[in-house]
Amino acid sequence: MKRRVENWTIEKVSKARSRISFPEYQREPNLWSTEKRRLLIDSILRDIDIPKLYFNETRDKIIEVVDGTQRLWSIWEFIDDEYTYTSDRKSWKFSELPDAQRNKIRNYELQITIFDDAPDEYLRELFVRLQLGLLLVTGEKLHAASGAMKDFVFGKLATHRFVRSLNVPARRYARQTLGAQVSINSFSRARTKTFYRTRYEDLLFFFEEYARPQGKDLQFFRDQSKRILTVLDHLWGCFGEKTSGLSNRSYILSIYLLFEELGDSLNSQRAEKIFVDFVFALWTRLRQEVRAGIDRKNRELYAFETMLSSAPGERYQIERRHQRLIQYYEHFKETSKIVGD
Repeated sequence: MKRRVENWTIEKVSKARSRISFPEYQREPNLWSTEKRRLLIDSILRDIDIPKLYFNETRDKIIEVVDGTQRLWSIWEFIDDEYTYTSDRKSWKFSELPDAQRNKIRNYELQITIFDDAPDEYLRELFVRLQLGLLLVTGEKLHAASGAMKDFVFGKLATHRFVRSLNVPARRYARQTLGAQVSINSFSRARTKTFYRTRYEDLLFFFEEYARPQGKDLQFFRDQSKRILTVLDHLWGCFGEKTSGLSNRSYILSIYLLFEELGDSLNSQRAEKIFVDFVFALWTRLRQEVRAGIDRKNRELYAFETMLSSAPGERYQIERRHQRLIQYYEHFKETSKIVGD
């Protein structure tokens, strides 16, 4: 395993944003308070050294953040004018700063240790040591559960060809966590027509609820599990080898829920092709808008990207993404264009 230390300017990190992904344990971008984020910006402007970041570069050139999520999001959101920097009792958005200060931020160098496709076990150990003993992540804790739902998610669902072909890391039970998020929402939608939050405690309660189902619950469990596998079969039939182009777990969850709801309307090769084209056209435009930063032009897509990156597992965000995707898909069917373009 190779390791190297590089200095990247903030501008370089921002340009690489579309290639940067966050493991399940790094999903929440906004754990820092506004004051702590402002202090980081102040350190950058005063050229004060900040702790190094740790990246893992996979074989397909995806950059996984092992440590540094809060620093990255604090920098990106300031550059995107999401919060203000306060100095001498004045508040400034990034776009309002003098050119010299904006250039100072862009040219500030971050020290980054980069691993070349490091082994799973090594990254697990590294993260634990960097976090001084942080608890296990969701997938690892769910793996300790037992019962019918756990067996379904970790067995038939996680090993389904569509799920295995997703560009989602196999380590730390990330695919199983995604499967649990899909299942809890699929079951909830079928039972109460509502979405469900996907934090660890919610998923564990869900696993326990269907650990040993009996009577009507057992029949519902069997029917809904079969339905999920049927939907996954249909998804694989539509996407095939293109499945590997799907990597963002929040986006995949929302795509699954939309596909499940559309159901019988996707009953022809033409309808399937339109859906696949829509999924990748929307994702391409989302990444383009992210790279554009403050020069972005599509406000609709910026709002949707926020739903994917900020508290993505909260019920309200899942529901909002679902409603937007329905609108986007209908617009795409009629115009072959992405909303807002």
